[in-house]
Parts: sequence; structure tokens; C-alpha cells
Amino acid sequence: MAQLPTYGTGQWNEKEFGDHRAVIEVGKPGNAVKVHVPWRRRDDPTRKGLIIVDAFSGKPVKNVYTLTINAEYGDIIFEPVTGPGEYYLYYMPYKLGGSWYFPSTAYLKPDSSYSTTWQQQLNIKDLPDAKVLRFEAINSFNSFYPMEIMATQQEVKELLEKNKEKDFLLFPEDRKFPVRMDSAICQRWIEKGEGGTFYGLASRNEFYVYQLGVFAAFHALKNLRLQFSDLENPTGGKISAAAIRCFNLEGKDWLGQSFKKEVLVDKGDVQSLWIGVDIAKDQQPGVYHGQVKVSAEGVKERSVPVQLTIKDMILEDRGYNELPTLARLNWLDSDIGLDDSVYRPYTPVVVKQRTVNILGRTLRFDKYGFPDKITSSFTGSNDGVNGPSRDILNGAVKMVVVRDGKELEWKGPAPAVHQPSAGAVSWETQLEGDGIVLKVWAKMECDGYINYQLTMKALKDCMVDNMELRIPYARKAAIYMMGLGCKGGVRPERWDWKWEKKKANNMLWMGDVNAGLQCKLKNETPDWALYNFDKTGPYKDWSNDGKGGCHVLEEADKVMLTAFTGQQQLRAGQIIHLNFGLLITPVKPLSQEHWSERYFQADPPLANWRKEASEKGATVMNIHQGNMLNPYINYPFLATDTLTKYVTANRSAGIRTKLYYTVRELTNYTREIWALRSLGDEIFSPGKGSQLADQFADDGVGGNLFSTGGPWLVEHLGKNYDAAWHTPLENSEYDMSIRTQGLSRWHNYYLEGLNWLVKNVGIRGIYLDGVGYDRDIMKRVRKVMDRAADSCLIDFHSGNNFHPSYGLNSPANQYMELFPCLNSLWLGEGYNYNENPDYWLVEVSGIPFGLYSEMLNNCGNAYRGMLFGMTSRLGWTGCDPSALWRLWDRFDIKNARMVGCWDPALPVKCSDSNVKVTVYRQPKKLLIVYASWAENNTNIRLDVDWKSLGWNPKQVSIYFPEVEGLQKGPLVGNLTDIKVEKGRGGFIIIEEK
Repeated sequence: MAQLPTYGTGQWNEKEFGDHRAVIEVGKPGNAVKVHVPWRRRDDPTRKGLIIVDAFSGKPVKNVYTLTINAEYGDIIFEPVTGPGEYYLYYMPYKLGGSWYFPSTAYLKPDSSYSTTWQQQLNIKDLPDAKVLRFEAINSFNSFYPMEIMATQQEVKELLEKNKEKDFLLFPEDRKFPVRMDSAICQRWIEKGEGGTFYGLASRNEFYVYQLGVFAAFHALKNLRLQFSDLENPTGGKISAAAIRCFNLEGKDWLGQSFKKEVLVDKGDVQSLWIGVDIAKDQQPGVYHGQVKVSAEGVKERSVPVQLTIKDMILEDRGYNELPTLARLNWLDSDIGLDDSVYRPYTPVVVKQRTVNILGRTLRFDKYGFPDKITSSFTGSNDGVNGPSRDILNGAVKMVVVRDGKELEWKGPAPAVHQPSAGAVSWETQLEGDGIVLKVWAKMECDGYINYQLTMKALKDCMVDNMELRIPYARKAAIYMMGLGCKGGVRPERWDWKWEKKKANNMLWMGDVNAGLQCKLKNETPDWALYNFDKTGPYKDWSNDGKGGCHVLEEADKVMLTAFTGQQQLRAGQIIHLNFGLLITPVKPLSQEHWSERYFQADPPLANWRKEASEKGATVMNIHQGNMLNPYINYPFLATDTLTKYVTANRSAGIRTKLYYTVRELTNYTREIWALRSLGDEIFSPGKGSQLADQFADDGVGGNLFSTGGPWLVEHLGKNYDAAWHTPLENSEYDMSIRTQGLSRWHNYYLEGLNWLVKNVGIRGIYLDGVGYDRDIMKRVRKVMDRAADSCLIDFHSGNNFHPSYGLNSPANQYMELFPCLNSLWLGEGYNYNENPDYWLVEVSGIPFGLYSEMLNNCGNAYRGMLFGMTSRLGWTGCDPSALWRLWDRFDIKNARMVGCWDPALPVKCSDSNVKVTVYRQPKKLLIVYASWAENNTNIRLDVDWKSLGWNPKQVSIYFPEVEGLQKGPLVGNLTDIKVEKGRGGFIIIEEK
């Protein structure tokens, strides 16, 4: 085999040159030289241009003529413009297009602009040869070496001939060299040869990872399987086969349920199988031997000998702290936080007969298993849980089947109740009605969520007119509404909704501040379709090919929600799933800690975040992604040294630090990315990727080739990825992410990662910009953090999704099932703060659900925001709420009780209904906040119910405090003639003398 050029890294600043080059040595002077470039590429080089420059001067070479260009090599003639010396051949030059957060990569097309006179004078046979000294990548992260350096066709042919008696080829590989190519083999494997023993070196208590590359060289492999032997040493030590597993073939999902996977490898493709060995802490040191048997349907089984040496050294962290070991792959199958225990601030579920009591709420279910009474005892502006019970329902929830114009009568046993833990209770029964069996299973949890799974089975062929879920809301409680495409605010008398093919807004909330109920129609299998039905389609049984829908109709003393399927023909044995979830609101009392949890939302660049936060009074800092502390989206583990020091210094300054850390997209810097890619579509969402080779399309601009996402994704992932958020880093590189699945084993890893970050880095919470998981994961997040450290916060942010492109969805409704686990909201981009107060209450404030929120767009409206306990956040887009924070401290608002503008017990009334008032009440003083929605400037009078306060109006002082930038003062005043400018308001403090 001819000696290959070496591979390394170089340095250059010209991004348009691309990330890869060959260093060429020209030894003799002349008008032209010929060079053979054995680049062994994965892409199609015939569709990309070349740039050659003199290495010393940077002078470009204009005359470049290609003899032969293919994936294996290029034979190129060029004019050495400065004579003998080194030249750089940039063979994947590109330009970035699109937006900075979602760029596209356009590769330079082949250029034939060389001088025809120069070309015609060439005597190709007699040209001196230049030599490729080495290949260089712009840095090691962008390098193709060694796992993306392709074997040549001849090398592969010889390999297959040498192993033609085998049904497939095996290449044991160390974790240092993750398999990257799935449709070709690398030159490294040609050098190593096929088969052989895998040799590994591990420590006691380590989770040790290695891989097997399986090459389906001769035919497709169906149902690929592995069988592990025990690993044994001569002195009697043993690692049981039960301690060894392959992530590609089995695992535990996000609900802790074990599963098996069937792996198919098409002919000519490569499948990497990642294997984990769980080594015990007391494992005897020594050399262990065993084997892995590899089999597939219809082929001869093969074995790989394994020799694993266990050092006499204990890894207390199992190897998790060293990312290159990939030991954290063990986290994929974690069940951390997966239980039905009670979590803060909730109380144990108490069941008496068919009545379930939880924090501030009760539910009673009837003999059919459906709620017939739901009450709330939350009080006032949601500041307590011991008030009088308030009915949310006016009658029983029913599942009705109508056939031939008549409702079927259900008969069956009373529900059986099960309560294996204090945090949840379930009940189930089976009902039958004239040839249809209805199985009812429900689970109610300590936070007020009830999950219903309804299964209907037809015992005979029959036509049904309709299947209807009927929920009768008490009219006195159903004051407000949002969902099913209806914007939040005062409930309309009637609302009609039908399933759409693409958009998901299949949920509804109706209620009042202290008593409400959300209903969400659910799919047969769990999903997290927030905006659209791209993967699931409209839930087929509820939708019934578009015949299904919902009606909301006011009827005397109730408001009936009817979810229906429409007419359908049922066949004997057919099963229909009509699942739904209920959430009783509010989910918890409003927390007085809100007044001391004052946010600095860190916005790059780093600058003097801590100094500004401390000086202005912030107590909590959110570290966003895309800066030096947290550069890589949803993968903070590569910068934890710097982050830990910063978090520690913040703590010394009295500031809790929270981190942008979620799922939904994942950085290309993820150390486990190749192992995750080997799992197919399990972790990463499928996509068109870069449309490599002949699938490239001309973008019509400058004759370049267009690809999706940044160049690293294009050049290394190539295909079947869905490009997501891109962020420029400080070193002129990009953090490039791809989308992840809505629910997958990656969520288990994410939870373990969160636990690690709290314990090892010292973060005290997370900032969620959108949420890429359902309430089962969110409950685990809450429990993991609470168990890892005290005072952890979960802060949720979303833009406004009430837009046709998002299916007219209100985030407060979409994410409501997660609210029990959250500490705060930040509902920002796209929200119109000129909307009416009812919209503010329902869509923005979070108050009807037991959470405070904050404002974002143009820093919101400080006066209107304070009606709902809201401010903007310090640090983000120039917002500065510190003047209001100082007002809070002067008034001691943390020890006050909020009586909101929506509360019938409000002790202050305004003469103008377009000016709303909220009162913060202490025993001896009031803070009155007023804000105008009037179309013009106005004058108002405030009438105080002194009797309800128990105060003598002659023994009080009234003044308007100074609030920098919002109100001049301090001014002594009265309540009878207050000027209010359009869109503004003010603050008044009344103290009892």
C-alpha cells in the first residue's frame, strides 16, 4: 500500500476557504505542476470548486485545471504563481447564507475560468509532479481523520475477497474512535483488518463502553442480535453477562419501561453497536476474557473475543466526570426521579371511598369511574387553600355512546381503587352496554392532574351515531376560557371546534382564578405534539377522519363541553381509544417567594453581569446558551470548569444561578453524538439533512450548492438530520444543533445530567425556553432537583403561539400540565400588552394556575404588569425593573396579601372601568396599583372600603411614592382626582397612623 499523507490541523482565518485543505509541496519551477490528491471523501467533489493559494503570500492561483475528480482522489494541474514552495488546496470552500441562527451552507461550484492559452500549452505527460504533504482541518473538531477517511473501492474489493466465506464483517473498535460512517468503511479498518480480539482497559466501578462495527458486506442483515458471555479471569473473578448490554438493541424508555429494538442493516451499510459493561466497585482486578456472539436471521453466527483488563483503581464517579469515556451513555437507561412520590409543595393523596383529597382540591368519582364533583378551596387572589369549597362541575362527567338516537346504558362493577404510593391513586372498571365494552382507567396525582384512558371494544358490528365526552362546568366558575383556537379571556357563550389535519390545539381550560379545569384530548400513545400533527396526525379515534370535534355551550346553570367523534361504523373486535387528561386549577397557592426571586436574564456578551445584578438587586441569574459560560445548546458539560467558578462567585454575592438546559435540540459538540446517531431515529428527529451528492440543488444565487444547516452538519452528519438553532461562538465557530425527538431515552440522560449539574456545578435550577417533554418528564425534573439540593427553581419561558402558523395555541394552555412543577413563568415574544385585562389574567399572568409570570416585549407595561405582580427582567434587551423592586422593599411587599383587580373582595374601587386597580394589603398599610386601558388620558376617583379594612379614613396618610422612571414623588395626595395618562398608571401607599 502506498504511503498516505499525514493528517493534522492548521490555522486560517478565511472562512470562505472552508474547513479542509491539502498542503502541497512544489519542488521545481515551471508554468504548471500536476498533483495527485488522495482525499478519500464522503461527499461528491465533482460538484464543488477548489481554491489554491500560495502558502507564504496568500496569493491566489488563477489557473487551475482538473484532470480527474472523484471521491477517492483528484488529479489537478495548477500554475505555481510564486514558484517552488508550499501551496494550500482548499477543497470544500463555502459561504454561509440564511440567518445567523439558521444558516445554510453554499459550496463553491467548479470553476473553469482558467486561461485557455495556459491550458492549451500544457504538456500533461511531461509536467513535474507536486506532492501532498498532509491534509489539514481548521481544527480537530472539524477533522475527518481517522473515522471519516474512506477506504478506496479497490481496498474494499480486496477486503471482501479475503473474507468472502463470511456472511458479514466485524470491526471491534475502541470508544476513542466512534464509527461515523454508515454507508462506507474507513481506511483505518483496512489497516486494522477484519475481526480480531477487542482489548479494553477499565477501572473498578467504571461503566465501560466500547463498540462493534458490523459491515453488511454481502447481503442485508435482519434482526441483528448480540449474545454476551460472562467475562472471567483465571483467578475466579467474573463479570456477569447480565452486567453487559447493547444500547442499540435494548433499553428503558422515559417511563422506565424496558424495550427491545430490531436492527436492520442494508447491504453495503455499516451499523455501530455500542456496548456497556457495568463493572462493580468490588470487582477483582485482573485480565478478563469472554466473547460476544453476533447473529442475524439466515446467516452464520460469528464471535468476537473480548479481553478486558481491570485496573486496581476505583472510579468513584463511574467515569461520568470524564466525557471522552462516554460512560454517561449509561444514563440513557436511567430511571432517576421516576416514581409516584409526593413532591413539593403538594400533600399526600387521601382517598375516602370514592372521594380524593389533594392540596386545595377534591374530586369524587361515580360508579362509572368519572368525576361527578370537583371542588376547589383556594381563596382570595389564590393565597391560601382553606377557603370554602367551590364547585367546578355542575353534574357528572359522562362518556356517552349514542346509537339509533339513544344513549347506551352502562353496567358494570364499582371501580377498583389502587394506591401503592402517597403521591397518586388510580381506579378502574369495565362497563358494558349493548355490544360495546368500555374500560375506564384513571390516575389522579397529588398535583391535581387526572389521566383517563378509555378503551372501547365493539363485540359486534354496529353503527354508532356518536361517542361523546361530556363535562358540565359550573357556570359560576366558568368565567374565563382559552383553548380550542379561542384566545384567552372572558368565555364566549358558544364555541365550536373541529380537528384539523395539521394543527394541534386539542385542549381547553375554563374556570375562574381559584377554580378551573383543563381538559386535553389525548392520543392512544403518549406524544408531545405542541404545534402540529406532523408525526401522529390528528388523533385518529377522537378525530374520526375529521368528523370529530368539540362544542362549548352555555346551558342555564352550567357550561357543557362536549368532545365528540361523529358517526362511524364499528367492526366486531375493533378497539377505540378515547383518552383525555384533566387538570384542576389552580395547581398550588401563589408563592410569596416570588417577591424576592428577582431575575437577571443574562444576555451575551458576559460583560459585568454579576456587578449589574448585585447593584440593581437581582437575586437569581439565568445563564442563557451561546456564551462562554454555556456555549453549547443543551449540553453544558464542556464548559463546566468556567461555569462552576462563576456559579460559586455568584453564590458568594447572594445570587442563585440557573442554567439554560433542556432538550428539543442538541449541539453538534455533544460527545456522545455518534453513539446517539447509531440509534437511528430514536434520539434525533429524521430530516433531509444536507441532501448530499447528486441531491444537491442549485440555490440560484451565484451558482452555489445549497445545504441545510452549518458546514459541520453538512460535512459530517450528511443525511437524515433536522437542522435546528445555530449560535455563533466567540472563537468565530458556530454551535450547530439538530432536533431531537419529543420523547426518548435522551430524556433519561438529560435528567441524570441535571442531577450532575446541581451536585457538581452548583446550579440551583433551570431556565426552559419552551419545553421539549411532557409532564412525566417534568415531574422527574422537579424531583431530581429537589433531591439534589434545596431551593432549586424551574423557570419557563415561551413566545406567543396564538398564531395560525402555530395552530392558534396559547402557551398557558399548551404547557399547563407542566405548571404544577414550575416556579415561575416568562411569557414574552409576540404577546400584545395592549390586550384587555381579562387576556392579561388568563394568557399572561399565570395567576389562575398558581404561578406568577413576567413580561418581555419592549419590557412590557410596568403599571399593568404590577396589577398581576409582574415586572420585566433585568439585563435582557435593556429592561430595568429595579425601581419597582425598590418599591417592593420599601413597602415590604413579601409580607403583603395581593387582592387583584379581578377579586370581588377588592377594597378599592375605581370610578373609571377602564382603569384597573390591585391592592397589596398589610395590617397597617396598602399599596394601591392602578393602570389604564382607556383610549385617552383620564381622571379617576378611588373609593376605599374603609370599613372592610377596619381603618378610620381620618387617621391615614396617603402619598404617591417616587418610582424612578415611572412616577415622580414622593407627593402627598388624595384619591378624589387622580390624573392618569393613556397606557400608564401609578402607585399609592396608604398607611394607618
